[in-house]
Amino acid sequence: MMNTHSVTELANSKNNRSMKYALTFLLLFVLRTAICQEVIPFELKEDHRMYLKVSVNQSDTLNFVFDLGANITVINKTRLQQNQLKMEFSGTVENGGTNGVSNEQISHDNSVQMGGEVYDDVDILGISYAENRTLDGIIGWNLFKNKVVRIDYESRELVVYDNLPKLSDTYTKTKLKFIRDLPYAQTTIYRNGKKVKIWAMLDSGYNGEFHVYSQEVAKHNLLVQYQVIGEATTSGTDGNVSKADVVLLPRFSISGFEIYNMPANLTKTPTESTKPALLGGNLLKRFHIVLDFKNQEAYLKPNILINSPF
Repeated sequence: MMNTHSVTELANSKNNRSMKYALTFLLLFVLRTAICQEVIPFELKEDHRMYLKVSVNQSDTLNFVFDLGANITVINKTRLQQNQLKMEFSGTVENGGTNGVSNEQISHDNSVQMGGEVYDDVDILGISYAENRTLDGIIGWNLFKNKVVRIDYESRELVVYDNLPKLSDTYTKTKLKFIRDLPYAQTTIYRNGKKVKIWAMLDSGYNGEFHVYSQEVAKHNLLVQYQVIGEATTSGTDGNVSKADVVLLPRFSISGFEIYNMPANLTKTPTESTKPALLGGNLLKRFHIVLDFKNQEAYLKPNILINSPF
């Protein structure tokens, strides 16, 4: 027969264990909340771009592209009236487009909501895109300037952190270099068996793989070095057009990972752009990417899309 004293001790023991489990769960929840600020779902469409659900100045839901190759939020002025969006423009600024510079209107003190997070005092550039462009705007990388952003192309999520989370050893670290306030990573291609190192902008708004601009093409004498498989025409937000040879790169590497027989655009039309190169969505989507903007570092590892056809 169990005495009353023993029953009381057993009950207290169970209560203590329950309290410990509750405290452990609460601690883990607090730690996760402290590290992870926001999870923002995105849709990866056939054009290899990430589309976010966004509200501007308490508007209805809009479709914005998350573009690492932009350092400001952009609204598509062509669709302003259709979206019944209230916005005041109070001046113009220079916008460095793909092939040159244009003057565009700017709006200040806007609010942007994504998921459960509201970003206030946001500057928004107004650009009139072609009528057939269905995007409502662009979210530039600068909205997360003091944050860490993890891009998960498998779960289709942007995860925003205040500080760098613990990462597995399967990630490799590479340095980010900011040129005119845009993030670049070093890449390597091979010409006649020799390494050619090129800094390329992380440009998730560009839907191709690897685009090398005319000045960098000339610098490394890249034309007529590779198998040409086509020709591409590129149109910038400024309306300028340039032509490029589409070639097959036998070997390409970034952050220690190699890709073989990858298409690339080598610009043959002389342009004013001093950008060396772009890494586009059809390449970036093949990696898990963690961007530590504060410390100017990126972490990459291949995902399930790494061997998907180009």
